[in-house]
Order: sequence, then structure tokens, then C-alpha cells
Amino acid sequence: MITTTLNARTNVLSEASETDSLRDIVVHLQEERGSELWGLARHLGLSPDEADDAVQETLLRLWAALREGVSIERPDAWAFRSLDRLAMDRHRWHRRVRLLTERLGGQPVRRSGVDHADRMAIWEAVEALPERQRLAIYLRYRADLPYEEIGAILGVAAPSARSHVSRALDALRVGLGEEASR
Repeated sequence: MITTTLNARTNVLSEASETDSLRDIVVHLQEERGSELWGLARHLGLSPDEADDAVQETLLRLWAALREGVSIERPDAWAFRSLDRLAMDRHRWHRRVRLLTERLGGQPVRRSGVDHADRMAIWEAVEALPERQRLAIYLRYRADLPYEEIGAILGVAAPSARSHVSRALDALRVGLGEEASR
């Protein structure tokens, strides 16, 4: 019993010191390379606020990966690659929202022209769609997949996947149009 208690305390202390050392790696990276990470995010086209968020998300992902036991020889290189991927994901997301908004409204929308409330209203309307249409819209505009891959996921041919997306867009136009006229 005493041995078990001592082993448990040793494990707790070992985990605490491991957590501290992982935290130290992330803190050191932020102190030494944080401004460079932020500069890269800005260079990749993110706004200052988006760059702040992307750097924070990168560091959080680094800590989580280290904590899961992922072997990362060069945390700085890992962070720069991850930040690049996050920035690209953000650009894809903006593009998908713009494309969906254009398809629903018929007019091009500038990136800054779509406010958060409009985006939320669109995705809330998507949530109300039938399951296949909702999944097709998500796969097309959130995952940025071609119709062939959407069809494979849904278990239908590519033209059927295109039809699901088209019917979903029609339903969204009607639903969002009715809300706008209220």
C-alpha cells in the first residue's frame, strides 16, 4: 500500500515536471520566434487579429502534439509549417464563404462585406437542410471537395452529388430570401 502510494506520487510529480518541460518548450518558442511567426502570418495575408489567433492556435497545437507524445525534433520548424497550413485553411474558408454567399445572393461579395451575423445566418440555414443536402454543402464549401469525391462519400455518382448541392442552394436561396423579406 505504501509502495503504491509512493509510486502514484512519483508518477504525479513526473507528469507535472513533463508538463512543465513541454510548457517551457512552447514558451521558449513563443519568446524566441513569436514575432517571426506573427510576421509570417501577416505575410501570408492574415489580418493582425487573424495573425494573433493563428499564432496562438499554432502554439496550442504544438503543446497538444508534444503532450500526446509526438516526437518533434524541431518545434520551430513544426510551428512554421503548422502556421502556414492554418493560414491556408483560413484563406480557403474565406473563399468558401464568399463562393457560397455569391451563389446564394447572386452578387460578388467583398471579403470584408460579409459580416459575422450573415455568415452565421447562412450556416444556421444550412443546418436546417435535409441530411444529404447539408452534407453535400459542407463537403463542397467547407471541405472544398470536388463533386466526384462528394459523390464517393455520399455513395452516389458525381452528377447526383452536384444535384444535391444545387437543390441545397435553391433551398437556401428560398429560406434566406424569406428571412430577408420579413
